[in-house]
Amino acid sequence: MMRWRVVKAVATTTFREFWRSPDAVFWTYGFPLMMAVVLGFSFQPAPPPPVPVAVVAGARAGDLAASLRRNDRLLVEVLDAASADTALARGRVALVVRQGEVGVPIVRSDPTRAEADVARLLVEKALAPPSQYPAPVIASEVEDRPGARYIDFLIPGLVGLNLLGAGMWGIGFNLVQLRIQKLLRRLFVTPMRHGEFLFGFLLGRGILVLPEAFAIVLFGHLLWGVPFRGSPFAFLLLVGAGGLAFTGLGCLLASRVRSIEAIAGLMNLFQLPMWLLGGTFFGNERLEGVVRWAAEAMPLTHLNRALRDVILGPAGVVDVLIPATGLLGFAAVCFAVALRMFRWT
Repeated sequence: MMRWRVVKAVATTTFREFWRSPDAVFWTYGFPLMMAVVLGFSFQPAPPPPVPVAVVAGARAGDLAASLRRNDRLLVEVLDAASADTALARGRVALVVRQGEVGVPIVRSDPTRAEADVARLLVEKALAPPSQYPAPVIASEVEDRPGARYIDFLIPGLVGLNLLGAGMWGIGFNLVQLRIQKLLRRLFVTPMRHGEFLFGFLLGRGILVLPEAFAIVLFGHLLWGVPFRGSPFAFLLLVGAGGLAFTGLGCLLASRVRSIEAIAGLMNLFQLPMWLLGGTFFGNERLEGVVRWAAEAMPLTHLNRALRDVILGPAGVVDVLIPATGLLGFAAVCFAVALRMFRWT
């Protein structure tokens, strides 16, 4: 028979232990409330932002763009055919409009994108005379070419997102668990140095993400025909640099933390903004103001863009040297700071 006196004693001890841990209290109650306040102010009721569309340059492109600009809900730019295709594939515009041979504008979009239908309705409203609306005045084409669909946009982003999660949680969470279980204290009495342990731990966990990245790309190619047009060496360089960047960040966040609640809160604090603004699920080039600056400061943004250049475009090693160098520099800074802050107990 269960002894409720014992149950009550255990529950009371657990309850008191929680409230005696300031970091656990903050990350359990304070952090969610702080995020609710920040997100609440960030998403105040406001007019919807303009929908970006591209007009293919040509003989009557100027007149077509002027007609579309009459609708304030549309953000119109005139691009050559190749640039328009790239903008649509990378999610910078919702659809592409060009002048047809018989004078009827032709709209091309990917129906799997949520904003495509809204953009088409806005374009149709802008081009239709009031007497004809809502009669159809445009022709439609479905963008279903490999490399230009939403699934092609998504697969490189999932590679970057996997590197983010595996690097931060695989390193940071496990380091804190080792500290809580007193295993780091045992390593402290050995001749091993901080740098040797951290670099070996980071390297061992980081190598595990390489097969996962190749598996995602292979799965996308076999199941949905997602092309791979760039250099495999450039892809390997980006995966390695991205893996080191996020494992370095995870190592830095876990360098002094001594509770599961604290490391979980820190991970979410850094990971959630990159989930939302890192360009995984939608193109973040359309963001504006402070949000755009924040997105551009995130390593996931530059990793995802470079991965799309390699997978969807014929980018080589030289083309990705700048983002790869930036990611490696970010990893080096994180690792150097973690070395100075790291504690075994």
